[in-house]
Amino acid sequence: MKSLKEVIDPDNLLNPGVIINDDKRAHVRNLKELPRVEEEVDKCMECGFCEYKCPSRNITLTPRRRIVVRRELLKLSRDGNKKQYKELLDQYQYDGLDTCAVDGLCATACPVDINTGTLVKRLRRENHSEFANGVALSVAKNFGTVSAVVRAGVAAGNMVNRIFGSSALHKLTKGLKPVLPVPLWSNQMHASVGLSGSISRSRNTGHKTLAVYFPTCITRNMGASADGKPNTIDTFLHVAEKTGIGFVIPDDIQSACCGQLFSSKGFNKAFTLTANETIEKLWKWTEEGSFPVVLDITSCTFTLHHCRSVLTEQNKEKFDHLKILDSIDFILDYVLPRASIKSRKKEIVLHPVCSLQKMGLETKFIAIASQLADKVDVPLHAGCCGMAGDRGFWFPELTKSATQPEADEVRQKEYDGYYSSAKTCEMNMSDAVGRNYESIVYLLDECL
Repeated sequence: MKSLKEVIDPDNLLNPGVIINDDKRAHVRNLKELPRVEEEVDKCMECGFCEYKCPSRNITLTPRRRIVVRRELLKLSRDGNKKQYKELLDQYQYDGLDTCAVDGLCATACPVDINTGTLVKRLRRENHSEFANGVALSVAKNFGTVSAVVRAGVAAGNMVNRIFGSSALHKLTKGLKPVLPVPLWSNQMHASVGLSGSISRSRNTGHKTLAVYFPTCITRNMGASADGKPNTIDTFLHVAEKTGIGFVIPDDIQSACCGQLFSSKGFNKAFTLTANETIEKLWKWTEEGSFPVVLDITSCTFTLHHCRSVLTEQNKEKFDHLKILDSIDFILDYVLPRASIKSRKKEIVLHPVCSLQKMGLETKFIAIASQLADKVDVPLHAGCCGMAGDRGFWFPELTKSATQPEADEVRQKEYDGYYSSAKTCEMNMSDAVGRNYESIVYLLDECL
C-alpha cells in the first residue's frame, strides 16, 4: 500500500496520514472529545445514522447536531466563554428545542437506540417556569371545560371562513405570525358536533358490547371531515354497526385525554395527573379490564402504552390488566374478520404516522389497506410530517420542510384515496399534498 501510494500520490496530497501514517501513535493523537453531557445521549458517537429520519433535518438541526451543540455548550462553559455560550444557548432554543418534533424515529435508526426526543422533552421541562407549569396543571384539572372552549373556537373559525372566504382565517393568522405568537390556522380544521348523539347511538346498536370506544380529544374537537362526510366518530360507529360490533362511548368522555398534549411539551405534573385520571377512567369504563378500549388516533394510543412510569402503584396494577388497542389493531383483528367487503378502491396511498412505526403496526396498516384496494402505495420518502400534535400550528416551517419530499412524491400521480391514522397528521399532509387525507376508517366504511 505504501509503494502504491508513493507512485500515485508522491507528494502525499490525498487524505494524508489517515490510512498510511508513519506515526506509530497516530491512533491516540488528536482524538475528538466526546464529553459526558446528558445521560440520554452520552452513548452517541456522532455517526449520523439518525439524520435521514429527522423531520427538522432540512431546516434546523438533526439529532446528531443537537447532541453536538450540547457538547459544545459544555465545552464553552468549562472554558469560561460566557459570551459565545449565551449566544449558542439562545440559538439552541429555536434550532434545538422548538423545532424538534420529539417523534422518536431517530431511535429506530440509531445503533445504540438513542432517542433525542427524550432529551428535548427533559430540557423543555426544565425550561418551564412555575407559572407555565401551573397553567398546564390547571388545564389538566379542567380539561373538559378547556376542550369545550377549543371546540367552540374551532367552530367560530369555521364560521369566520364561511362568512369571509374559505381561507380567511388562514391568511389572517399567517399575516399575524411574524409579529404575534399565534398558531397558524389550517383549512382542514372542522369542529366536531353531536357527540351526545354519538354516545346515545353507541348504546342503542342492539349488538353485544365488544369494546369501549375512546374518541380522542382531537377527534372530539376537530374530527369533522373537510369533504363534508360524517365525522370520524360517527364513521367508526357506522363501521361497527355494519359488522355487528357493539361499541360503547363513555358518558364522561369529554374530560378524558391521553396526556400527549402535556408529555410532548415537558409538563410532567400535568401529564402525571392526566395519565392517572385516564387509567382510572379506563378501569371503570372497561368494567375492570373486561373489554378492550379502542382509540382512533395512533399517537394517543402510543402515549397511553408508555404512561406506566408516571402511574401510582395502584394504577400500575390496573394498567397491567387493561387492553389498550389502536384502531389499526382493532380493524385488522376484530372488524375485518366480521366484515363483507362489497367494493374495493383501485389505487390508494398511505401515510404511516410515526407512532405506527414505533409500535410495529405499519405492516398491519398496509394489510388493512391491501384488503380494501387493488394497489397500495407507501411513499419511499414517507416519514414524520413534523406536526407533533400541535407543533406544526406554531412552527409551520417545520412541517413544510418535513413533508416536502413525501408530498413531492405523492403529487406525481392521482389516487382514489389518501389515508392515515392520526387527525393532525392527516390535516398536515392534506395541506402539503393538496388532497384530502383521512382516517383509514373512512376507507373501510366506503368498502363495506
